[in-house]
Amino acid sequence: MKTILLTGAAGRVGSALRPYLRSHYALRLFDRTTCPGPMENEEVIVGELSAQADVMRAAKGVAGIVHLARVHGVGVGFEETLDSNYRATLNLLEAAHRNKVGRFVFASSHHVLGQLHQDRSIDEKADVAPDSFYGLSKSFGEAACALYAHRYGISTLVIRIGNADPTVLDERRLRMWVSPRDLSELVKLGLVSDRIIHDVVYGVSICPRPFFPNERARELGYRPQDRAEDHLSPDFKSYPHMSDADGADYIGGAYAASPLPIR
Repeated sequence: MKTILLTGAAGRVGSALRPYLRSHYALRLFDRTTCPGPMENEEVIVGELSAQADVMRAAKGVAGIVHLARVHGVGVGFEETLDSNYRATLNLLEAAHRNKVGRFVFASSHHVLGQLHQDRSIDEKADVAPDSFYGLSKSFGEAACALYAHRYGISTLVIRIGNADPTVLDERRLRMWVSPRDLSELVKLGLVSDRIIHDVVYGVSICPRPFFPNERARELGYRPQDRAEDHLSPDFKSYPHMSDADGADYIGGAYAASPLPIR
């Protein structure tokens, strides 16, 4: 069984993906805090992704890297993203190159396009329009993946995750929600498909009036199973009931509607 390095493994998305991945791979779980309840086929490494030595040690002998770790939030400033989002991604890509790791799956975000208006459909070739310093850092990560893919031949799949909350909170999120099961299928495609050099897809399930048609994901074999409408929150808000602070007019919601935290 091949070993995969999973960063951000103690986080909500990482914890949700682990059950779907560990039946196919041995998982090396990396986070700055220990991961609760490691199971069979899982090992835990505690370290800092901004420390190259920690990353090189974690990447040794793995067949692929799935990079989920990040700092995010409406109020996150540029300086706060430098280690966790910029240096971490570069360190992992460099470790993949030096350790001859052939596969890299990067968890990007819809926030790379968050400043765009919600009344449009967006494909994989749309110009980036970050809504925040978090979105900006994810745009950098996508470009870094392209650099290492084309320069060193690392197969990189960028997954622009829509909304991965356990339930769908409002109508904006309804149009780009993704279940752990469907997201894990995209991750597995990134780890096995021989058609990927550097590709961008969207992490979304079956959504009504989707923001993202996700044609490239379908070409690669992605077939989502879960419907966003089956996972509505009890407090679900439709567009007419969303406030200005919710950012209903934008792909990125509150991130796009809030002032940039310039300090």
